[in-house]
Amino acid sequence: MASLGKKILSAFVEVNDDKKPEAAKPLPKEELPKAAPEPVFSFTSNAGGNPYASAVNSKFAAYFDKLFHEANIPGPDYYEFSKMIEAMQAIPDEQVRYLTAYAGLSVQGLDKQKLLTTASQYLQLLETDANNFLNSVDAALREKVHEKKRQLEEKDKRIQQLAQEISALQNELLTLQGEIKENEAKIEANTGGYKNESEVMKNRINHDMEKIKRYIQ
Repeated sequence: MASLGKKILSAFVEVNDDKKPEAAKPLPKEELPKAAPEPVFSFTSNAGGNPYASAVNSKFAAYFDKLFHEANIPGPDYYEFSKMIEAMQAIPDEQVRYLTAYAGLSVQGLDKQKLLTTASQYLQLLETDANNFLNSVDAALREKVHEKKRQLEEKDKRIQQLAQEISALQNELLTLQGEIKENEAKIEANTGGYKNESEVMKNRINHDMEKIKRYIQ
């Protein structure tokens, strides 16, 4: 998987990948801007809502500006044109901004065809970058979301199993407590009965012995 999208994605969650990405085959400079640069964002996991949406949007606005800047070919093209348009936002008339920016760059060799061609090339750059990013999103979802959901379901099932085992053990405890009380009562009754009958038998034998001594000469 290309490290480009993975590094972009690392602005939100940790993404581990020791595999080196395969280098894309470069096209001639006159046909396509330089290969997209590798983002340098570091990732921290944000759970729950997204209170940092504004900061994240600013971060990626800076990322895409850096992406275009590092992919920019020598000489004036769409990138310089767009920067000039942006710098003239104080001018209310949009057409004036476009014509002024074009006039300023046309003296440096920019023409309409090159402007449209390089604009299309930056669109292609964005498309490639987006594909890498979405592939990395899918990988992160599998690792950081779907896998953890699977683990969560397993642990929830284990908790339910343990709850059933605990319930069964509690029932066994109640049964054992009842058996203990019953057995204690039986043993106590038998012990008392044995002692009583034993005393009766002793007294009877002693009584018989006295009678034997008296009556039998």
